[in-house]
Amino acid sequence: MYFEDFQLGQKWETKGRTVTEADVVLFTGLTGALNPLFLDEEYAKNTRFKTRILPGLLTASIAVGLTYQLPSDPFGEGFVALTKLEIDAKRPVKIGDTLKAIVEVVDKKEREKDGKVYLQIIVVNQNKEEVMRIKMEILSNKRT
Repeated sequence: MYFEDFQLGQKWETKGRTVTEADVVLFTGLTGALNPLFLDEEYAKNTRFKTRILPGLLTASIAVGLTYQLPSDPFGEGFVALTKLEIDAKRPVKIGDTLKAIVEVVDKKEREKDGKVYLQIIVVNQNKEEVMRIKMEILSNKRT
């Protein structure tokens, strides 16, 4: 989307995505986040979560990926870069949870040839519980 296409208050809801064992194994292997809380069920049983949980960055990555798949495609033509990301984890996400993202345009700042667009992404699980809140700043070209 180009800068002009984003409207304050504009909202989208993504499709759902169920998190799998493979997601966790691939992500932790790729990033080196080999924490037993993510990979060792016996260890995780003795934590406050009572089972393994996802790395927060995996949850955020899934939410951003879901946002990429929106029919409006905020990261399509016109998109330049994701310039800032703030993550606020609210609840643990477990293997088997289904996540959706509710995306809202909360601010815009015009510049000469482009503009910054500020998105809020609320990530919810299958029970509609908020598991994460993400503030995202993207740079988007103007049409002209």
